[in-house]
Amino acid sequence: MIALFYKKTPYTPFLLLLFAVVVKLPIFLAPALPVEEKGDGAMFIFFTKWLAAQTPAASVVFALLTFLILLTQAIYLNYFFNRHRMTNRPTDLPGMAYLLGTSLLPAWNSWSAPLLINLLILFLLSHLFESYSLADIRKPLFNRGLAIGLGLFVYPPAIWLALWFVFSLLIIRPIKIQEILIAFLGLLTPVYFLLIGLFLTDQLGLFTSYFYVSFSFPDTVPPIWFGGLLFILFLPFLVGFYHVQDQVRKMLIQVRRGWTVFFVLLLISFFMPLFSAAPFTGWMVLLIPLSVYHASFYYYTSFRIFPLLFFWISLLFVLLNQYSGSSGKIIFGP
Repeated sequence: MIALFYKKTPYTPFLLLLFAVVVKLPIFLAPALPVEEKGDGAMFIFFTKWLAAQTPAASVVFALLTFLILLTQAIYLNYFFNRHRMTNRPTDLPGMAYLLGTSLLPAWNSWSAPLLINLLILFLLSHLFESYSLADIRKPLFNRGLAIGLGLFVYPPAIWLALWFVFSLLIIRPIKIQEILIAFLGLLTPVYFLLIGLFLTDQLGLFTSYFYVSFSFPDTVPPIWFGGLLFILFLPFLVGFYHVQDQVRKMLIQVRRGWTVFFVLLLISFFMPLFSAAPFTGWMVLLIPLSVYHASFYYYTSFRIFPLLFFWISLLFVLLNQYSGSSGKIIFGP
């Protein structure tokens, strides 16, 4: 299976579609309406409730939307990875790793606010890597700040992406304080209009309810299954990280900086969900940076039986946890 994605081919979208059907089929086997999480953004809650009220088959619509968004993210991640030459030759492994990773838990395989935040992360990554060659980035910076500001209405802990974005800009290119202030102005623009609307309707007291942020640790889970999940996610990351560091001296300067941006995103994505009521669901934002390191693990490991064996172990984990009909209860209990 890895060999099909090892090299970039014109048939990548079709191959990813077939692979997505295999690992994402549980979405359609028992479609259900999304469960509202405490702390989801007002915009996300409004759209979810509106869409659920439009049709009696809303559960199928949400399942289809989830499938299409995940597939689109995987295809774009491949495009982004190859466009910026993150490895010495084009490969379609990042998209495959992303689809596999998001299938490990049902919470990462369903309609949720972090699913949409991953779209925002891909949008911001695209700007960061393109900004290296831009002479004037003031207007794009305002737009990206505005995008993060709107993201707060989808998933309030996304405010941490502002810190990652500014820090990554400093890594990618020299930046002036005025440009950071422009991005900050874009971030505050949606909040400013919200305050105006609440002030005109005499509802300023509701402002804090739009941005519920709390610090919480994930629930206790059976150690053997949680350990298995960590093993599947972080062992390939460690090996992939080693290979990236081994190859870094052969890379162009902008590619080296790009890998640093991914590593900082990984750190921010780990802590960001802890400021939500559902950290396990929120950790879906980890899958984008983890997938590129997993791709390096599959791509660079010379002892080919090792990544192949690891792929089939991961796929077996997906089958046990989703196709068993447990809907994640193997890991998370009754």
